[in-house]
Amino acid sequence: MAQQQMTVPMTDNNGVEQKGEQWKFAADKLVVESDSEYLQAYGDVTLRSGDNYIKADFARFYQATKWIYLRGNVKAQIKGDFYDAAEAEFDLNNMVGWLKKGRVFVAKPHVYFESEFIEKHNGATYSFKDVKVTACEGENPLWSFESGEGDITINGYARLWHSKFKVKGVPVMYTPYMELPVQRERQSGILDPEIGNSNRLGNRFNLPFYWAINDEMDMTFYPEYLSKRGFRPGVEFRHSEDVNTKGSWRADWLYDSKSYNNANDASYSFSDSMIRPNQNRWWIRSKYNGYLGNPDWQTIFDMDLVSDQDYLREFRSGSNGYEATRDSFLDEFGRDIATADANERTSTALIARSWDNYSVSAMAQYTENLLYRNDNAPSTKDPTLQTMPQLSAYAFKNNFFGTPIEWEGEFQSSYFWREYGTTGGRIDIKPSFSMPVRAGGITFIPYAGVRATNYLGTSFQNSTSEGSHDSTQFRLLADAGISAATDFYRVFDLESAPVVTEENVGQSGWTRMKHNVIPRLEYSWVQDDSASQTKLPYFDSRDRISEQNDVVFSLTNVFDRNRATVVMDADGNPVLENDYLEFLRVRLEQGYDIDEENRSIELSEYERRPFSDFMAEIIVTPYNFVNLTSRTWLSPYLGDVTEHENILKLFYDEYAEFSLGYDYLRKIDEYKRQQDTDMQIISYGMKAKLPWNLRIGGKFRTDLNSDRDLEKTATIGWSHQCFSLDFVASKTTVDERYGVNFNLIDMGGF
Repeated sequence: MAQQQMTVPMTDNNGVEQKGEQWKFAADKLVVESDSEYLQAYGDVTLRSGDNYIKADFARFYQATKWIYLRGNVKAQIKGDFYDAAEAEFDLNNMVGWLKKGRVFVAKPHVYFESEFIEKHNGATYSFKDVKVTACEGENPLWSFESGEGDITINGYARLWHSKFKVKGVPVMYTPYMELPVQRERQSGILDPEIGNSNRLGNRFNLPFYWAINDEMDMTFYPEYLSKRGFRPGVEFRHSEDVNTKGSWRADWLYDSKSYNNANDASYSFSDSMIRPNQNRWWIRSKYNGYLGNPDWQTIFDMDLVSDQDYLREFRSGSNGYEATRDSFLDEFGRDIATADANERTSTALIARSWDNYSVSAMAQYTENLLYRNDNAPSTKDPTLQTMPQLSAYAFKNNFFGTPIEWEGEFQSSYFWREYGTTGGRIDIKPSFSMPVRAGGITFIPYAGVRATNYLGTSFQNSTSEGSHDSTQFRLLADAGISAATDFYRVFDLESAPVVTEENVGQSGWTRMKHNVIPRLEYSWVQDDSASQTKLPYFDSRDRISEQNDVVFSLTNVFDRNRATVVMDADGNPVLENDYLEFLRVRLEQGYDIDEENRSIELSEYERRPFSDFMAEIIVTPYNFVNLTSRTWLSPYLGDVTEHENILKLFYDEYAEFSLGYDYLRKIDEYKRQQDTDMQIISYGMKAKLPWNLRIGGKFRTDLNSDRDLEKTATIGWSHQCFSLDFVASKTTVDERYGVNFNLIDMGGF
């Protein structure tokens, strides 16, 4: 039997019909009752309005008020949310109403709640008694909160009174009142708890709380408890007022129950030469991007201050640890921080502006030296250099007054201060000129420059410079050089494209290969002024410019392929689709030091070795999921390898990733370089998703020379439809820790 249909227009509070807002009725039987006051629908009742629908066995629609009563197998989808009830009533104008024996599923953030009686109010707010709230599917969910009464506001909170947290129906926790964030966007609430154990720190528990202050600001609080050390609270404040401004400010603090005045105390020391008597411990760090007045005047502020040399090595893991902080800074700002074991930590403030041909900047930089903290060395003897301030200007490479000559320049004015040592100002100017010339297919770029540096000393305490301590000193250095390079190639037609037929869809073949050859010869010369430079103050590497008289030759080979694959186009016809890949790059390089060939000093101890190590670099990418990078340095005098850098990576989308690395550095003693010990480090790491919602990961690093494992970390995780669990076990040279992380999936910030 064909269903009967009719259309019901919607009206506003003044009875004015709303355009585009109509519900279309369909049912096995439609009956108009009581002089058209209401409409009754029987059997397979369906109402639709755009993407919204309501279904039931029976419906009574009141035409004056636009209320509808529904009974029997009530199901609805309204604005992306799903309803299931035995009985229900709704005002179709604003969708307020009630449900009996109702269940509501909010697709985002994937939360179910069900109750004997649910009232739906304006503003997507629900109130109820005897409710169950969960993100899991099924009659007996893996976890749920059951409450005597409460209310839920979508994009707000679920407020529950007298609630029980149940696992597979078994109560495991009771609370008289609690709030859960239930939102489609970011929302305040409790984050994933962190539970673990460490030999040094004891049992560890952290229950972070996220506060969404407004659309532009948020804060996260980290109340971490360590059974062997004490309470370690932390906080992170983030803000982003506009597209040009964002900041992340983090701090944590610990009054440590443990300290040590003996550097040989293996229980808590990370060093054989430094003590840590302080119990008041902390770390303050930040990254900030912004502008001053105008977005063209970009500002950057990085802060990294810590209480002692052991803090970051001790608190590497966790959501407010060193590794999480470093990853967050790199992801959000693209700027790194010093390694966890670095004894010098630098904070920087910078303002800069660029034009088409010029740029200017002003910087202040403070470096904290942990060797001179906590009674390790007297702070009055701290030689750490502080740059306050530094003004710089750059002229980008451009034509010199319309001539073929190109020029670029750099200006820097700095003032250097330190607690103990030489202080003063320095002005450094370096213009340089070049003129590209192309002849016979070869590009020649000769260049020449000069560096003029003026010093104004204010203190010569602990100066190691030779000669007098004149308050004013001057240096003038010249440099020059030339590079010659060319690029030639050949394209090979492989003619291995598959035949375009439906049977060959998915088949592919290499059609062309391009081979580029790029030889390059470079000569660099820097004036030898080592004798006079020793009389100058020493602030940084600009004060000791090394002489140079080198020739370097390199040969680079680049191989690209064009692959054709048979695919189906939008009309269902087989066509060829091309993709390109640089599958092999080989670079060979060697240099020759003319000054070393002419050296006349220390010949009895060090023979002349003007040729540099022969370097071979190979980058292989046969497929999009494989990459091998290998660099090897071979000494022509030792006839052996002096250095290796090798890393192999295999990856398959987001499902698996594997890396294997080998680094080697040979012990060597030459006039130009010294390496005291051999070093061989092997590392590998892997991550993989397995069947049954399992995932595994691991990292391993070992020092072959000392036969010592540097790190062994293993992780295993399991994901349920509404729950995930991760176990972590890690052992390093300084600690052994175990942890477990829970995540109740898709409950907003919970």
